[in-house]
Amino acid sequence: MKAIGSSGKIEPRQARRHIAAIGATVRAAWASACKHDGIDPAASFVVFSDDNPFIPFHARAMTEYLEAVSNYQSGGYVGLRLV
Repeated sequence: MKAIGSSGKIEPRQARRHIAAIGATVRAAWASACKHDGIDPAASFVVFSDDNPFIPFHARAMTEYLEAVSNYQSGGYVGLRLV
């Protein structure tokens, strides 16, 4: 597996790429949710409609993003899931 280095940890470059990819997903879900409700994506405070289908995707992506950033900052594994 390329992402794991000799120390057994995820390589920092791979971790940063993983975090950047999740961040792109968060931004795309935000933009889609805003577009659905006719809201400017640059707004700092929004209230989405109850029928906005993009909210669950944004919430899940944001949760994964915050978890990955926290793990990266604490030197933990990023992008690796044990099931």
